Amino acid sequence: MRSHWRWPSLLLAVVFMLGSTTLVGAQQPGRPASGPNTVVLFTQQEPSCFQPVADACQLYVSTVISTLIFADAVGLTEQWKYFPVIAQKIPNLKDGDWKLLPGNKMQVTWKLKKGFTWHDGKPVTAQDWIWAWRVNLHPDYPSAGRDVAERVENILAPDPYTLVVQWKKKYAFANISVASSGVIPKHATEKLFRANPGKFDQAWAVDAPTVGNGPYVLKEWQKGSSITVEYYPKWPGADFMPVNPTVKRITYRFISDTNTIIANILSGAADANDETAIPFIQGLELEQRLAREGRRDYLLTAEPGLVWEHIDMNLDNVHLGIKNVRQALLAAINREELVQQLFQGKQPVSHTFLPTKHYGYNPNAKKYPFDPAQARRLLAEAGYTPGPDGILQRGGQRLSLTFVTTAGNRTRESVQQILQAQWKAVGVEVRIQNQPARTYFGDALPNRRFELAMYAWVFSPASDCEGLYTGDTIPGPGGTGEGQNYPGYKNDEVTRICHAVPEELDEAKRVQLLRRAQDIWNEDLPVLPLYVRSDYTGHKTTLQNWKPTGSNTPPTWNATAWRWAR
Repeated sequence: MRSHWRWPSLLLAVVFMLGSTTLVGAQQPGRPASGPNTVVLFTQQEPSCFQPVADACQLYVSTVISTLIFADAVGLTEQWKYFPVIAQKIPNLKDGDWKLLPGNKMQVTWKLKKGFTWHDGKPVTAQDWIWAWRVNLHPDYPSAGRDVAERVENILAPDPYTLVVQWKKKYAFANISVASSGVIPKHATEKLFRANPGKFDQAWAVDAPTVGNGPYVLKEWQKGSSITVEYYPKWPGADFMPVNPTVKRITYRFISDTNTIIANILSGAADANDETAIPFIQGLELEQRLAREGRRDYLLTAEPGLVWEHIDMNLDNVHLGIKNVRQALLAAINREELVQQLFQGKQPVSHTFLPTKHYGYNPNAKKYPFDPAQARRLLAEAGYTPGPDGILQRGGQRLSLTFVTTAGNRTRESVQQILQAQWKAVGVEVRIQNQPARTYFGDALPNRRFELAMYAWVFSPASDCEGLYTGDTIPGPGGTGEGQNYPGYKNDEVTRICHAVPEELDEAKRVQLLRRAQDIWNEDLPVLPLYVRSDYTGHKTTLQNWKPTGSNTPPTWNATAWRWAR
């Protein structure tokens, strides 16, 4: 079936306009942009904060930079292998430091390495994890880790470098998460937190300096421009994260316009770029251009993984609360043609909320092939009839929706134009109203101020649906104020399953649960799955040991191992 939009005009919208861009600085290709001990990275987004345990600080670029500033008990490599960082070892059932107890309870004992310090020189101790756990549990604090923290009954510290975590019930990932989503310095934050727990995420780790415990210190933050970190000389090192790196200084530059980022890459002003810097369409074109011009000084890599591009639908909306409407919206768009034409098939269509690379992916869940006729039937069955201008209406209300995503992201803007045209062909009016990333992720999504919202979830190999699609984790007005269930989806069986998954230690049984949840979710369809992303990262070929993971662990995970070739 033929599509209702034209590709040539859309592709012209993403052609590079280098003559109209501004270069940050011209450098000789292959050489460091700011000296042999420095790496200058470009990104499209700017973080709002860096707290490892705050929901508002989970924007991906926050994670990228937080990885430099903060270290946790355990890390993840580009091969998706967990390794100890501050922990002496990863606990396991065989060695007895992870024990199953009567009453479905557990106990996990962590031994911490000595020698790790906060950036003000104070030692990192067991009390810092206990404090992070208590912060996560406070009802006024907007936590990113409460779902895990609430599973813990108590934490004991027999000595400063031992943690005994007592779990209320079984938790499958208790040996890669101490008790919540990170660690924070008790001595530097307790007074500030107790003064106003509800505003703590806006009061600490929102500026330089920030007291971290990782290999780099937050040195300077020029809001709207850049963030610079410098190597912490007391960093004791860990596997894959050595001491005394050759890269002593890392500067992140925030450029919202992707054409400007590309211009800086071509000029040599950028040493590297993260996953947010260049949307796939422009990354693909840039990769081809570098090849045509024989440029071997900059290497672009599209790393496939666990990044899921989708559209949340606000189920409180009078139209989107109707299942037929949601199903019709998905049947009306030609995702297969979209990924072929825009991405040359390198980014596969998504059919459910877990990426195909995830262990719990359900290949047999209900699919919605491109079928405009079926979309019209579903809408007619829901009581919609065409108005004078062809836009459907029901009960005097036009089927008109606003569609928001990150402003300046050319790939997403191109996708929006395509979907807007295809939806109009079945009688649905869509108005595009994009926002800067900081406003979009910091306000519109967590407060559910949207109707259609396109963005990506970056999964880890251990991710599940708890917190995303459980009915008790709906944030914003009318919700619990916690979690990331932005559509406001409620299904009792899905909630039960998604809460049960993390408690199941048997992976095969977790797979069965996740597949059942996807069967129900795909029928209810609170979200429009689009495609699984292969995000481009890039670096000068002389910058060695750049290892993107394709998961929620950013390429900065091993920054102390980076080095410039001589």
